[in-house]
Amino acid sequence: MAPSGSLAVPLAVLVLLLWGAPWTHGRRSNVRVITDENWRELLEGDWMIEFYAPWCPACQNLQPEWESFAEWGEDLEVNIAKVDVTEQPGTD
Repeated sequence: MAPSGSLAVPLAVLVLLLWGAPWTHGRRSNVRVITDENWRELLEGDWMIEFYAPWCPACQNLQPEWESFAEWGEDLEVNIAKVDVTEQPGTD
């Protein structure tokens, strides 16, 4: 039996959302986390670095895009990293 007309559209939208959802559970991030201990890595190669604060709404909105961008880092021959300026104030 086919779904009724009132359920067909929401069901189709749900299927499309689930099918296209980025499943990141258990997946390792390509974004390196820079700290006071490992900042010397920045002296080698080319880097794109996000300086962020976890409480910042704009920084939170950027996170999915930054993760997506990091997937291209190897192809672009650029290291992608981020620095939490609230935890690592000496690296900003």
